[in-house]
Amino acid sequence: FTYPSNAVLGQLKARWSELLSTSFPWPDGVRQPFQQAAHLVHTTDGELLEPEHIRLFGPAGRCSLHETTYGDAGRLLGKAAHLADISGFYMAFGLHPTTGDTHPEDHICLELEFMSLLSLKEAYALAEGWDEHLEVTRDAQRKFAQDHLGTWIDALAEQLLACDPHPFYAALAEALQRMVCAEVTRLKASPVPVGGCVADTEMGGETLVCPRATAEDQVERILPSSLANPEEQHRDGSRLHPSPSPAARQISGRC
Repeated sequence: FTYPSNAVLGQLKARWSELLSTSFPWPDGVRQPFQQAAHLVHTTDGELLEPEHIRLFGPAGRCSLHETTYGDAGRLLGKAAHLADISGFYMAFGLHPTTGDTHPEDHICLELEFMSLLSLKEAYALAEGWDEHLEVTRDAQRKFAQDHLGTWIDALAEQLLACDPHPFYAALAEALQRMVCAEVTRLKASPVPVGGCVADTEMGGETLVCPRATAEDQVERILPSSLANPEEQHRDGSRLHPSPSPAARQISGRC
């Protein structure tokens, strides 16, 4: 969902080709839409995708990529609390959005990257036989899928498909929806789906701030005994970097 520049498309082609060439098992129904999207990204002129990305996801785009824009009016009223809760998940693992990244915490790219980092930690804990690390990481995955990513992924996919997108973005919507649903099933999470986009006009999500809705307030609820090590989290090109905040350093210091 990043702007499809030549550099981004080049990385996407290489990484998806590598991913699809592996013999590892895929969840039921997930591989086929990824194959379709990979085929389209290899055969579609990038110059066609750039204006389509702007039409769909730009400032005046028809499909929002932000969690807090989906649901009802009451959800908009609690936007500050939702953003603080998401930030709390990132802080619990010593992470924060990359400097210069203008996307708020509820952007789909940030939420997916966070789940990717947790999956990496899960795989490492399994390989090393670290049962406590594994339990903490899976619990964080389950909570994040149940409280956030799993709640709006269907609404996002439906909104995107309703915009009559280029076949590449249609395939991407299906791939994303099936992948997240497979993770929700694997983690035994029970997210409550939200509805479609609502307009944030006079209610102004940025002006309604709950005094208790701070990210640091959420950290202990999410991860009361964090085993995260932020120094192991950074990856080149990632949108989430180790956090310099005192709260995150305090938590990561317990490892």
